[in-house]
Amino acid sequence: MPGQSSPALQGATSEKEQTYWGKDTQVSATVRRSDDDVTLRVDYQAAEGDDETPGALRKSVRVNDAPRRATDLVGQMTAVMFAAVDLELVYGPPSARRRYLDILISQLDREYLRTAQRYQRVAYQRNHLLRAIRDRRADPAELAFWDDRIVHEGAYLVAARSRVVSDLSGLTGPVHEELTDTSERLAIDYLPSFDLPRDCDRAAAAAAFRHSLDAARDRELARGATLSGPHRDDLRIEIDGMPAGPFASRGQARTAVLSMRLAEAKLIEQRRGDGPVILLDDVLSELDEARREKILRRAREYDQCLITTPEIHPSDESLLAGAARFTLEDNTITPA
Repeated sequence: MPGQSSPALQGATSEKEQTYWGKDTQVSATVRRSDDDVTLRVDYQAAEGDDETPGALRKSVRVNDAPRRATDLVGQMTAVMFAAVDLELVYGPPSARRRYLDILISQLDREYLRTAQRYQRVAYQRNHLLRAIRDRRADPAELAFWDDRIVHEGAYLVAARSRVVSDLSGLTGPVHEELTDTSERLAIDYLPSFDLPRDCDRAAAAAAFRHSLDAARDRELARGATLSGPHRDDLRIEIDGMPAGPFASRGQARTAVLSMRLAEAKLIEQRRGDGPVILLDDVLSELDEARREKILRRAREYDQCLITTPEIHPSDESLLAGAARFTLEDNTITPA
């Protein structure tokens, strides 16, 4: 849809052979950004297999025609997607909200993703050692090394989450007020697994994390698991001061998550200087006419916004003027 300057996805292609197994698939795109353009390509090659045991799938990545790791794709093209599964942010487990933060921050900070991967490996090794110590197969003195490693990696993640949630919180409330046109107040807050000063830096996060490990040492040895750290964080979502999970209706939850996604897009634009591609999957179907109008007006502000819907309401037609339309039928996309 027409809008202001932000990265645009140009010439995305997918070339697929008649059968999947034993054939190749290539997906490529050029992303236009304010500072430069970048060409992305992912090649999939499937080895021969049979009906019961498909062949292994190999993936290779290129950025500007240079071989790269899959993680190097993250942040090259920023995107924000809303889908029905996003209601898990309200009703689902803490892991869904941690994943939301990880995906958002990884688009803003490439070091965050690498740090998260290292943290997972360190936590795995530390848990293995805790069980070995519990079973008297290892020396408790060995924990000192892994304590240092998990604090070093975890403090980076905690500090980054604290900053991002603080910034996101300031954007989410106003977006929610605009969409609902009511005094209903949406608030989000970061819930680390240990006591943490607000707006803390990495050093403060490291000190707090280490203190929590020391305080929980006996319980960790008894359970054979790391009981605090980024892997146990959560994000609190409240509507009018009440936790959204137990009390929000489906409509309230849908609007709250949509507000968070649109605030996320604004944060990415502020941090990166370019707005993300917006992907709204069936976002209009459960909204009343007033809220559909607000969503479509906001969608027009983005340089590239893709909206899927099973039907277009007559009242939406004027706001969709100038938008490219496509129809999906029998697995075939055609211009409408």
